[in-house]
Amino acid sequence: MAAPEAACVLYFDDEAAPALRLARAAGLTAQAIERHRFPDGELKLRLPVDETTGRLPRHAVLLRSLHQPNEKLVELLLAARTARSLGVQHLTLVAPYLAYMRQDMAFQPGEAVSQQVVGGFL
Repeated sequence: MAAPEAACVLYFDDEAAPALRLARAAGLTAQAIERHRFPDGELKLRLPVDETTGRLPRHAVLLRSLHQPNEKLVELLLAARTARSLGVQHLTLVAPYLAYMRQDMAFQPGEAVSQQVVGGFL
């Protein structure tokens, strides 16, 4: 029987310090997600796959605070979908700040209930 793959903590460079603390506390490895920004602001991400298999472990923890959330939500969507396509079956989000949760009902006609929209996405 093959040894189980170790889970990992995936993080973006702007959150390296908390990611390394989390990984150390949980006994996991921490691996950075590479990010490239094109001149128009579009993002390209590269997740840290195993060089032999081209895959990620079956369990990964994705650390992403959603302070200043708009761009980070796109990063999160890209990273999560890519992680799944690279073999992650159990993806845990650790979000020290969870944005868009204050609007839990429409106070005026036509208002978006962001808690439902973003919560559903997450």
